[in-house]
Amino acid sequence: MTEKQKADKDFSRSLYVAEDIKEGELITEKNVRSVRPGFGLHPKYLPEVLGKKATSDLEKGERFELKNIE
Repeated sequence: MTEKQKADKDFSRSLYVAEDIKEGELITEKNVRSVRPGFGLHPKYLPEVLGKKATSDLEKGERFELKNIE
């Protein structure tokens, strides 16, 4: 990854846990947010994430990954 790509990541957005989520709990607009930096799941996946269940306990501030949803 080049220095420019690293800098771009700092200013891009990604999906992060906004409130603690328990395993099996539904993911809603209330417990997920699109924030900077862009080191997690891209915001374009938000519609796919909403309404799915968490595969494990997720803590506030943790970044989303596809493995976190079922």
